[in-house]
Amino acid sequence: MSKKTSKKARSIKKEIKKRKAKVSKQESKVKKLKKKLKKIS
Repeated sequence: MSKKTSKKARSIKKEIKKRKAKVSKQESKVKKLKKKLKKIS
């Protein structure tokens, strides 16, 4: 039982890490786009 839960917790942690990485990637993309827009206007 404890092995199962720890495995689940690990996979959840992995998911959180993946999502955080995705979010940070999107944030950097947005920042770049904003810079481009400032240059254009």
